[in-house]
Amino acid sequence: MASGTTTYKRMFLRWEILRGWLPAIVFAAISVAIELLYFDYMVGRGMLDEAFSIPIGAVKIPLSIALFFSLANAIVLLTLWMTVFENTAFVMAGPDRRVRRILYPLRMVKAAAIVLTPFTIVLFTPYIVESSWFISAVASASNSVPSLRQTAVNFYTWSFGVARMDYSVKFVVSQLSAAFSSTVVSGLLLWRVKGTRNLMLALRRKK
Repeated sequence: MASGTTTYKRMFLRWEILRGWLPAIVFAAISVAIELLYFDYMVGRGMLDEAFSIPIGAVKIPLSIALFFSLANAIVLLTLWMTVFENTAFVMAGPDRRVRRILYPLRMVKAAAIVLTPFTIVLFTPYIVESSWFISAVASASNSVPSLRQTAVNFYTWSFGVARMDYSVKFVVSQLSAAFSSTVVSGLLLWRVKGTRNLMLALRRKK
């Protein structure tokens, strides 16, 4: 067990090698791009972007509270991705070095999908549902299937009530909900992997 733990630690070198940092930089860039897209969308919809300046010598650097919040969420996503990959790649790929070299890039992409998919869905879906083209599609579907009409009316009556919420509040709620969803999905995966690892260790002890 000690040798397995040592191998596990040496395998990653805690992301201090070039092979580990490059994917982390790429993932961070994707996370920041998603956050900037959402930030720009919310500002365009009317969100008030409160900013303040930090004086550094004779220069004042403007900082946005909302943008700072978005970048903090990007750091959360990066941390989740690193945690998911570090805790799942070794279990799924095995100790063989040649197998690891082939599977690690795939595991990195899979870990990125596990973290980013729920985050992106929860972050953007409420605004997609409120869009005119989506409402038109729902109206067309409800006209084709009359049994869905009342359900659609009830849903949009509720959603339009939520849509009256201040955009700054919606921004914070959406960000926190998206981060929470990614954390829950990642936590469930890690819990399952931990159970698999404990089962493997128990079977080895019996042998």
